[in-house]
Amino acid sequence: MAIGRPLSRVEARDKVTGAARYTADTRLPGMVYAALMSSAVSAGRVRAIDTARAEAAPGVLAVITHLNRPQWHSTPAALRYVETRFPLADEHIHHHGQYLAVVVAGTREQAAHAAGLVAVDYETRPAVPTLDAALPDAHQPVWRFEPEFPTLLALGDPEARLAAADVRLDLEYRTPYNSHAPMEPNATLAHWDGGSLTVHETSQQVHLDRPVIAGALGLPPDRVRVVSTLVGGAFGNKTAVWAHTLLAAVAARQVGRPVQLVVTRKQVFTCHGHQPPIIQRLRVGANRDGTLQAITHHTVNGTPVLFDRPEAAISPTGTVYALRSVGVRVEVAGMHMPAPATMRTPGDGPGMFAVGSALDEMAYALELDPIELRRRNHLAVHPLLGRPWSGKQLLECYDVGAERFGWERRAPRPRMMRDGADWVGFGMSSAQRLEHHAAARAAVEIRDDGSAEVRTAAPEIGTGNLTTLTQIAADGTGIAPSQVDIRSGDTTLPESAPTSGSRTTGSTGTAVHLAALRARQAAARLAVADPRSPLHGLPAERVGAARGRLYDVDVPRRGETYRDLLRRNGRRSIVEQGFHDPAGADPRFAYATFGAHFTEVRIDDTLRRVRVTRHVGVFAVGRVLNPKTARNQAQGGIIYALGGALMEDLATDPVTGRFIAPALTDYHVPVNADVGDIDVSFVEEPDYNAHPLGAKGLGEVVAVGVHASIANAVYHAIGIRVRDLPITPDKLLRP
Repeated sequence: MAIGRPLSRVEARDKVTGAARYTADTRLPGMVYAALMSSAVSAGRVRAIDTARAEAAPGVLAVITHLNRPQWHSTPAALRYVETRFPLADEHIHHHGQYLAVVVAGTREQAAHAAGLVAVDYETRPAVPTLDAALPDAHQPVWRFEPEFPTLLALGDPEARLAAADVRLDLEYRTPYNSHAPMEPNATLAHWDGGSLTVHETSQQVHLDRPVIAGALGLPPDRVRVVSTLVGGAFGNKTAVWAHTLLAAVAARQVGRPVQLVVTRKQVFTCHGHQPPIIQRLRVGANRDGTLQAITHHTVNGTPVLFDRPEAAISPTGTVYALRSVGVRVEVAGMHMPAPATMRTPGDGPGMFAVGSALDEMAYALELDPIELRRRNHLAVHPLLGRPWSGKQLLECYDVGAERFGWERRAPRPRMMRDGADWVGFGMSSAQRLEHHAAARAAVEIRDDGSAEVRTAAPEIGTGNLTTLTQIAADGTGIAPSQVDIRSGDTTLPESAPTSGSRTTGSTGTAVHLAALRARQAAARLAVADPRSPLHGLPAERVGAARGRLYDVDVPRRGETYRDLLRRNGRRSIVEQGFHDPAGADPRFAYATFGAHFTEVRIDDTLRRVRVTRHVGVFAVGRVLNPKTARNQAQGGIIYALGGALMEDLATDPVTGRFIAPALTDYHVPVNADVGDIDVSFVEEPDYNAHPLGAKGLGEVVAVGVHASIANAVYHAIGIRVRDLPITPDKLLRP
């Protein structure tokens, strides 16, 4: 069996030797370069734009602004473009860093130099720079989430339940702008061949990008090819088509040559998505025995002035703990800010910071162990859908995590654990993320040399999904993983599920699984119908496959290799398709992944610097297909969330609204010195109700709850409750 083995990544050697090719590494004959000129103001309009000096600069081939750009086709809304206006649509400016011109030149340096020569006469208007400034405009969004994420909901009578509760808490939590900060900047290489366009793109979902690009440019979708084989980090900022992609395509058509556009690091921060600032108010009521009675959860997040984009921070509120009554309300407030985007654990991450912290505060108010409070309010049924959870092992995650962490050593009250100059604190939180499905196709080919090939449009975004898909195909065909190739990340290949929302394992993995089984079954039918085959005359269902050969399951020595079968029959290969129907999960159940986080922090009594010295994460994600890549993903998700808890803040100027530190030099993310011991384990129980493989999504649930676990540990250490992230030393200076 290949599934379940800790195989190393199939692309690892290319990455560590430098042979791997990302979008910005791609070269085409005659290729030229583009650079973007960005707005210096957050609100206003372009009174005049002077491109004369840029056009006269060495090597410049074109300068495109709103005054001379080609016409856009269709509308952003019709195409589900990430924003509600196409780039260079008009003279109006809605956020700092908005693109005002694209310059094409012979070299990257020439293009960047010329972009700096574009002169703009601005008419500046007052900006709405912060969420607090925008609060008077807070309103219900013109948006509807899926049924699990309503923007306004009341189950039972939450006000009455709160009033009757023995203990009531009224709490406010805040999370700031966070940036995806991927290692690889967003990039595009656009090339026209007659009326057809090929776009090499940093994309998590090439098939979803294609209709957006085609519609904006007035092309049939089959005249656009999108290629994205390897992505150097995304976390959601590459799930959308951004302005630079469309501008690169326009520029390439205008100059008649391939155009590469790699955005600068600052432009990654300003124009390619972020998690918006969010204010969350939770009111929680419980009885003295620890029974939760009601929660109301009101959230307000920043949204661009042009359109409403709510963040689903209420998503964990009614589905994690058993409650008699729930009330949620989601609002947005318009700011002069760039468009937000899906960011790893969208909604669940900031939402669980608030809910997980509030549960901890309630545990102290009731003088209960935080785990015990959660146990007493364990939820067996999805409250909105009325269905029991399938494959829920959350209680086991608590047990395993507490034992591995040493939770029994926890002092019952804050400021009771000391080691030298350090205060020591223990914290914990639950983790949960609903399982998402998407339609997916894949093809598997068994070839006459005994090898196989997987074909899927899913790119490798650094999660190891190419490796697990290879393992799935290997088990389905009975061919060793080392003999299985994979082609991916191209719209010429079968349409995968998007590599976002933790969908790859369940959705695309199921498509690969079905394709591999069908290819093997087709080979078996060929063998049993062939008088020259040792398997001739057997029922096809009695034919198994392993080690590159078909065999009689009752008499394993009886069989032959794929190579011999195909060559004897004059077949170059057998190719079969697999399709995952998102409606295929058993409708009697609700589906999610679960986990528990346990954190030890140490805080210097003088400096008040928080160090996460130990973290234990235990997760129930169904069947673990590759423990090595799964553990790597879990550790990465925990480190990612550690950054959000302790240091990440894409701060804005309180007057202009412009980002103060839009670069990796100033936007702090965890480095090796910030990361203590991270212990990851899995409570493994296949969930075949969710997917035929029994596996569920992993990449996001591992980060849900980390913020709360760290914040809870900080409170336990020094008795200071931080409700606004990040937890920086200045917030811990109270005695």
